[in-house]
Amino acid sequence: MTCRRCNGLMVQERYDDLGLGSAGYEISGWRCLNCGAIVDASIATHHHSTHKTEPDQSLKQRTKKLVMTP
Repeated sequence: MTCRRCNGLMVQERYDDLGLGSAGYEISGWRCLNCGAIVDASIATHHHSTHKTEPDQSLKQRTKKLVMTP
């Protein structure tokens, strides 16, 4: 798996779930060896639900302007 931030190598790790107190629960996640980004199921779900799949209109216009400039 590669990191979305830097395209570095992601390794699977287990983390203590501190939200459930000291009950010993662990969650599985991925950590980038290059930049340290951590992704687990809840982070991935939040990222997917908050990021648009289509670029906004202003980005399209700026990109078009850059491409059309000689």
